[in-house]
Amino acid sequence: MSFCDPWPAPAKINLFLHIVGRRPDGFHRLQTVFQFVDWCDWLSFEIDDSGVISRHGGLEHVPEEADLTVRAARLLQA
Repeated sequence: MSFCDPWPAPAKINLFLHIVGRRPDGFHRLQTVFQFVDWCDWLSFEIDDSGVISRHGGLEHVPEEADLTVRAARLLQA
């Protein structure tokens, strides 16, 4: 198993956020103005030979199949 250096997930403040519709895939179309701030979460990854993508820590109330980070990782894996 190998570990990757942590990656920052920058924070932002939405100054304006308006839902302007819905896309065919169910996600909302947004119109927004935002400002990045000097805060971030840090994401760390462990890589092994199993090919399994899973999440550890935080967000217990969000199922893995609804977590956009997990979904993106699985799409990149495919």
